[in-house]
Amino acid sequence: MKSIERFTALLECTTEDAWRNSIFQLGNEYGFDQTLIAVVAGRPTSLGDAYLCSNYSSEWLGIYDNSQLLNIDPTVAHCVMRSTPLIWEPAVFAHKKQKEMYEEASSHGLRSGISLPFHGPNGEVGILCFVNDAEPSKRFQREALHAMPALSLLRDFAFESSLRYAKLGNQDAQPALTRRELECLKWCASGKTSWEISHILNCSESAINFHFGNLRRKFNATSRRQVVVKAIHHGLLRPL
Repeated sequence: MKSIERFTALLECTTEDAWRNSIFQLGNEYGFDQTLIAVVAGRPTSLGDAYLCSNYSSEWLGIYDNSQLLNIDPTVAHCVMRSTPLIWEPAVFAHKKQKEMYEEASSHGLRSGISLPFHGPNGEVGILCFVNDAEPSKRFQREALHAMPALSLLRDFAFESSLRYAKLGNQDAQPALTRRELECLKWCASGKTSWEISHILNCSESAINFHFGNLRRKFNATSRRQVVVKAIHHGLLRPL
């Protein structure tokens, strides 16, 4: 089954428990036994600020929050300031307090991982972490890089579906789309570029880019992939 079909199931969960279990199951399928997703309306100052879904140990989460480790956690700092994924390695935890935090986290099975940030169009900030107890190694990095495209797509679906539970603000209304915009969406979801879509639809590449600009505006989205995820969420597009 294609990744987009598997991840679309997150949008179709009817309860928060089912959604949470689906997130954890998908993490397991990629070799990670611990997963965390956190979403906040702005820059977080404590775990209490965020909508949190995790199967990390409650003991570690308590230590993390009580010791205010959010303020020194380099993975959080990365995700707040950047949009690129971060593969954990000891060098990421550079300072003394960060090294101590990493040693404590490792004792709770959080040794190797990937953190994927997301930044929503309404100022939301989030992080999706997949973690296991494997020793940091070149092999782990290779496996993480191989899984990165799928995990990045999973991040988009996880973020979009989390908003119904996070209740950070009003959900977007379903936008009205033109026939040509729907056609562009369909071909974009199948992996076609603007140049390829322009040849399929017999129009200029600039016209296709114009339609995608309108789509981003209508969906209040920052990327084409986010537009596709939102369109699937609203039932305007079926996963291919």
